[in-house]
Amino acid sequence: MKVQKLEKIKFEDISPEVLKVLGAHLTFTITDTIGRVIYANDNYCKLIGKPKNTILGYGNDILKSQLCTDKVYKELWSAINDGNTWKGVLHHKSEGSKHLWLETAIYPMQSQNGNQKYISIYENITDYYELQNISDTREREGRVAMRNISEITLSINNRAKILRATDNEINKDYDDIVGTYIYDFLDKDYHDAIRSKIKEAFTHKIPVEFQFASYTGSSGSQLFISDIEPVFNKSGQVSYVNVTTEVKTKDVRILKRLKDIETKYKAVLKSCEFGIIIVTDEDGVIKEWNEGAHLAFGYTESEVIGRSLTMLISKNHLEQGLKELLKIKATTGGHTRGETTELIGFKKNGEEFPLELVIHEWYCGKERYFSTVMLDVSKRKKLENRLRQKTKDLELFLYRSAHDLKAPITSAEGLIELIRYEDIDGDTLQLIEMLSATLNQGKLLFDNLAFAASISQKKSELNIINFEKEINRILNMLSGLDGYEHIDFNIKIDQTKRFLSNRELLCSIFQNLVQNAIIYSKTPRIDFRPKINIDVKQMTSQVQITVSDNGIGINNENKDKVFDIYYRASNEGKQGTGLGLYIVKCIVEDLQGSISVDSQLGVGTTFKITIPNQKK
Repeated sequence: MKVQKLEKIKFEDISPEVLKVLGAHLTFTITDTIGRVIYANDNYCKLIGKPKNTILGYGNDILKSQLCTDKVYKELWSAINDGNTWKGVLHHKSEGSKHLWLETAIYPMQSQNGNQKYISIYENITDYYELQNISDTREREGRVAMRNISEITLSINNRAKILRATDNEINKDYDDIVGTYIYDFLDKDYHDAIRSKIKEAFTHKIPVEFQFASYTGSSGSQLFISDIEPVFNKSGQVSYVNVTTEVKTKDVRILKRLKDIETKYKAVLKSCEFGIIIVTDEDGVIKEWNEGAHLAFGYTESEVIGRSLTMLISKNHLEQGLKELLKIKATTGGHTRGETTELIGFKKNGEEFPLELVIHEWYCGKERYFSTVMLDVSKRKKLENRLRQKTKDLELFLYRSAHDLKAPITSAEGLIELIRYEDIDGDTLQLIEMLSATLNQGKLLFDNLAFAASISQKKSELNIINFEKEINRILNMLSGLDGYEHIDFNIKIDQTKRFLSNRELLCSIFQNLVQNAIIYSKTPRIDFRPKINIDVKQMTSQVQITVSDNGIGINNENKDKVFDIYYRASNEGKQGTGLGLYIVKCIVEDLQGSISVDSQLGVGTTFKITIPNQKK
């Protein structure tokens, strides 16, 4: 590559006659500032195998884009954007998958409106380049053949650089190939495949296999299988991988046996009716199709083989479906194991249906494939929708029932107040007070039931939370509870950022946890004072809430039951309904958070909650 400063050519100085003369002798294009082709001569169209109307106005594939992270193209765009000439060799894959190697010179030009343009001149050196590459490959293969690659263990880093090469039998090191790359010993068509396998071994920390064919002189081509084994350091990270290679096919009989195995597994794949299995190449073209796919989509094998996987995605959801597939393709190496994606499928008869799928990337030699395992989740979705509707119906019923049942209790409270004004004896008055307390418990129960039924509807209402203000308000509200005046509160709040959530739900969490701690606190003594600690620590994407006390605690066998509806771990508290902790757990789960409890009988209880910041 060469970069040099050049006196800028003016775009307006190039007349149509000049372009015609240049076009007779050169292959060139003119592109605008962002790389779109605004002129392409006939020699260029013929070279890359595209008509002119499909080139003009589009990005120049040969120059790629300024967003390209490849070192060559970064240097190219950096040079011409600075007004310098760039010269070097670029690779291009033309129509028909033909590989071209082009000696390229790019000259910046200035137009009258101040916009930069570039003229790129190309010379096709493919024949020379490939001849040179074959010569280099033969030389590299000769170096490996001297030692027989099947007898060497290569230790390589995550960039495929060889750190050590050792003879497996005599434990001899080959220092002359240390510092080179494993790519130097493979045909360039296998480079992407081995790169993917090395990445998989480092990322997933698992052994992987890689197969390739190699020219071995008089023996022709042979098939090799390489085992790539991770080696870990003391912290459990992969330091490097060891690559050991074995010759698998030296004669036709072994090749025939492999062909028989392939035929057997194809038969198993195609006959499988449970589950949808589709194999595509790296461009999404369907290569294999099993019976389960036929039953699900209605297409025969002959109707889909060779066509794009997008034909199976609903037209109404095609844009979103393509985004999902491209995201999976971009993140494979392979696709995160066990991660599923949902798409809307499209049957031959035009019917749409929901699909859940997992895609894995794999290589067969130098060819890259994707295996897609799908499940028709129509029945599950119907059940989920029915369950969701039943849940809404139940919540509505619970909410209305709680409010309706409060009406007779309110009436009874009114009657009790009237009785208090009557001339009654002390025993009757005591019974009336007991009845009033019972009615209050009933009202509290119905209030809690109504609140529990409305949690799902409330979570979408977002407010900016000031934890200090809300906690102080809740403590003031609870100050009338029995035993409150004997408790020492220790409040620690670390909030420096804006936190979004539902104020009513978050306050309910604090109210129920603090109320629970007050109800189940121990009796104060000369040498003992009840304590409740509230710790709020906000981080970038979530808040951690800890509420702890030195109360009566919970038995180990009861810790898993404390969040159950109506469960009460102790009868010592007289003011609880058994719904408080159930409500807390429901709120935390609806806010996509987590909750845990740690307790020791007679020592105290600690609740730890994590709630994500519900950013809009």
